[in-house]
Amino acid sequence: MPAALPFEVRAEIVRRRERRESLRSISQEMGLAYDTVRQIWHHWQTRGTLTPNYAACRHPGIRKPVAVYEAALALRRQHPRWGAVVIRLYLLDEFEADAVPGERTLQTWFRRASLSRCPPVRRRQAGVRRGQAVHDVWAVDAKAHLHLEDGSEASWLTISEEASGAILDSQVFPPRDLGAGGPEPGQAAPADGLRTVGTPAHDPL
Repeated sequence: MPAALPFEVRAEIVRRRERRESLRSISQEMGLAYDTVRQIWHHWQTRGTLTPNYAACRHPGIRKPVAVYEAALALRRQHPRWGAVVIRLYLLDEFEADAVPGERTLQTWFRRASLSRCPPVRRRQAGVRRGQAVHDVWAVDAKAHLHLEDGSEASWLTISEEASGAILDSQVFPPRDLGAGGPEPGQAAPADGLRTVGTPAHDPL
């Protein structure tokens, strides 16, 4: 727990509150958290004293049973990637609920014992090399649900040679004939040296 506020600060909070100042304005003007101001005023109203509970402040020891503490650290050492949530569930299976601390307390125990969570291990991914020679690697690519001019759909499967980029085979589904084709009205003709796709002159395989 954090250190207790000095008695003079507590007394000033009570004096301001008794002058009908709001808890919000007191917290803002004194630079204190709203919950802190509210708790001190509530403590004064219910107990009539401003003396802080020093016994609960900055308690260095372990308030839970030693067996629970040792079991928590043992689980952490055996499973360094388990978080406080998982370890707490295992502790609840072995000990009474009142003896098991919350997640924040477990995290504090792990930090003090130098058992903070290890950073994730990043596995190095092997680089993907493209085919270096002809026919070393064939690539298969598919495009589905292509919308045609007549409103129907088709899927297109191509097999290409990776090194050169040449298309070895092409299939359209549902199957249909591929004509020689040609430029659409208003489109330029193929460049010199290029031919439109049609029936292959020989089997590339």
